[in-house]
Amino acid sequence: MNRVEQLARLNAETEDDGPALALLADALTAGERGDYPVAAWLTDASGRIWAKGQNRVFSGGFCSAAHAEMQALDVLEARSDRPPPPLLRLWVSLEPCPMCLTRALYAGVGEIVYLVEDEAGGMVHRRDQLPPALLELVRRVRCRPARLSWAVARFAGELARASRAELRAALLAGSGPRPQ
Repeated sequence: MNRVEQLARLNAETEDDGPALALLADALTAGERGDYPVAAWLTDASGRIWAKGQNRVFSGGFCSAAHAEMQALDVLEARSDRPPPPLLRLWVSLEPCPMCLTRALYAGVGEIVYLVEDEAGGMVHRRDQLPPALLELVRRVRCRPARLSWAVARFAGELARASRAELRAALLAGSGPRPQ
């Protein structure tokens, strides 16, 4: 059974499972395209999706800034009818890296919810290590791991680890010339 079929068989058992399952479908699309299987949404309190993003680091060439969160924030900021960012929740299938966390803080989102902790590259669980100016901003944002059922959490973790070594090698190869 492939991942799409596995995802379709999962049921929402917690309040966060519903959005998580749909977010994971977007992350699967990114992974199938050859990018990191990461997706991000910006939603309001009613659950309305205002912006979506998928990781596109390797799509159409190499772009180091094409993380899912960055893509979603670009879409949101291009809209003229957007709600105030403090009223928005950033859902991410993988804990934001330092670059994406910083961008979300500067954008002013009200909450960050991530499905999988990224021990190697995530910054939310290390937010107390941010520089003073960013510490002031992060104190204004609610940050938390999603409350997922066991099956959804397991699927999300497996997806986050899918092709990680191969993609990391590609990232390092595509990140530019090495100093001599």
